[in-house]
Amino acid sequence: MTSPIIAGAGVRSLVDELGEFLGRSVVIDDPAVRLICASRHFGDEDTVRIRAMLDRDAGDEIGRFVLGQGAARWHGPHVLEGSDALGLKSRLCVPLYGPGMLIGLLMVIDADQSLTSAEIEHIAKVSRDIAAQMYTDSLESDPQQVERRSALRDLLTRDAQARQGALAYFEESRDLPALDSIAVTVVAADPAEDSQTPVDIALRVAIDTVTRIHSKSTRVYIAEDSAVLLQVKARPIERSELARQAGQIESELRRLLGDASSSTCIGIGTTTGGLANAFVARHRADIALKAARRVSSITDTVVFWHELGVDAVLLDLPDTSLVWTTVPQPLRDLIDADDSGKLVKTLRAFLDNGGSIARTATTLHMHRTSLYYRLEQIRVASGIDLDSGNDRLLMHMGLHLLDIVERPV
Repeated sequence: MTSPIIAGAGVRSLVDELGEFLGRSVVIDDPAVRLICASRHFGDEDTVRIRAMLDRDAGDEIGRFVLGQGAARWHGPHVLEGSDALGLKSRLCVPLYGPGMLIGLLMVIDADQSLTSAEIEHIAKVSRDIAAQMYTDSLESDPQQVERRSALRDLLTRDAQARQGALAYFEESRDLPALDSIAVTVVAADPAEDSQTPVDIALRVAIDTVTRIHSKSTRVYIAEDSAVLLQVKARPIERSELARQAGQIESELRRLLGDASSSTCIGIGTTTGGLANAFVARHRADIALKAARRVSSITDTVVFWHELGVDAVLLDLPDTSLVWTTVPQPLRDLIDADDSGKLVKTLRAFLDNGGSIARTATTLHMHRTSLYYRLEQIRVASGIDLDSGNDRLLMHMGLHLLDIVERPV
């Protein structure tokens, strides 16, 4: 896939002049390490450059290799080590920055690392000119991009007035189709300690690689450590497709941020009603993400809001309410009296099985007489009446809270 970033005639001219000055091959890639433009060959080309020139894409593996060396974190020229296995010669790499963001990478092939300090200084100077021209070209090719990003954020906010302005913008611009089904995926990631790739770059590359976000019905915006992916369709996207997509995004993030990255979580929310209800899907996705991070009984890193049940209601409470003292006092009394945890486990099984003695005994692999004995212990320790619907509801809700809140040491 070629890059959506525009390199106008001014950028191409600067790249050609730099190549001629150095007598070396020069290339501009986007932050995902996809080709934007390149000088002519100077007999120093390698397998990666040839493939990039022929296919307009060197491949995702090359992108991960380059970003894995920390290229997206650099400021100023750095040596990018080569790889015989990948057919990549050593390069001098210079990140190109627009206002507050990485917009590309300039590469000069330097297999024997023989560039002089004067040449490197010249490359750095030209790189600044190229970055400025690229940013200008980007604004000229799409003058509404800043406004569109702002409208997308407003569309998904809970602020009704901001949403109305965003809806008016999208209705007038027709930048998003007026389709009924909405899916929002929220991705949050923390890097491994030794990760060389910034989280925002990793998120952008991972989501772009998986979804090819530059389609009419898909939009994304990136914050510092999270990404919000909006998809608008005529019919609901199948759960299996959303799960497959999320799994691939997670896999890409592991490659980019390091396999030791342990806190990549994804929440997915869906709704109908078109763009006017997109904020509902966003809110649901946020709750699902919160569940992935907080609910101890959930082991999956990809969570769907519609599968949360009562946890979706509880997680909609403010964080100030999701504290240990919110757990009902009878349940806390039971926990204090239950050193082994067997009584709490029995209560959970009993309530999850709708109060059925037969099903609970089967679930716990125990005799009914033993189950009746434990239920009596639970009644004494907690003071509740398990024949009371209100008491059952209170304790069942409390058990769900127990999975969410942090227990004091």
